[in-house]
Amino acid sequence: MRAPPVSLVTFVALLAALACPMAGVTGEPAVPSAAAIPDPDSGAELLGTRAPAWTFDRFLRTKPLSLRGMRGKVVLVRWWTEGCHFCRSTLPVIERLRERDADKGLVVLGVFHPKPPRRVNDRHILDLAADLGFGGPIALDGSWKTLDRYWLAGNPERNWTSVSFLIDREGRIRWVHGGGEYHPSEEPQHARCDAQYRELERILAEVLAEAPRAAGGGAKQ
Repeated sequence: MRAPPVSLVTFVALLAALACPMAGVTGEPAVPSAAAIPDPDSGAELLGTRAPAWTFDRFLRTKPLSLRGMRGKVVLVRWWTEGCHFCRSTLPVIERLRERDADKGLVVLGVFHPKPPRRVNDRHILDLAADLGFGGPIALDGSWKTLDRYWLAGNPERNWTSVSFLIDREGRIRWVHGGGEYHPSEEPQHARCDAQYRELERILAEVLAEAPRAAGGGAKQ
């Protein structure tokens, strides 16, 4: 998580927000915006736009993947990192979605971004993923190059990095979670996390039900 200066007002707002960050938040606690100010971590402006091509250092548990090569698939991308308890509560959830909906065309890609950006060996990443309960394909974004392209570049007000994107069969962004955690829960302190997860499930069902257009009908990436 980046650490911009925090005023006393925003710090008090952060304490009030507590457990589950706003939809569109990543890696560690965010500073929520005041109600009258647009949430910089909502990612609402990205909905319906074409997902950028990605440039990852390498892939683990899979051959190299590209959005163009996965046209016709639904792709859920989640950036995660070491020591992130929000990732610990969320990665098992997206693993369950991956196992449940793989035969419907869902691909879940966990993107590891070390904090601070640095070189990390494959064994270490795989051990971390196993500990968090994620068994799907992994990409390494060691210098945050793709994270910048998708989320951070030109947006210094963003507070999180464990962002998620749901991309439809035509390569359009249909759901954004700007960071933190989302998961089913009946606990009052996790009501927002539960609501955000239910929103993902609803939109995922809609996107999976959409038939892909004929070959050649979409823009190239």
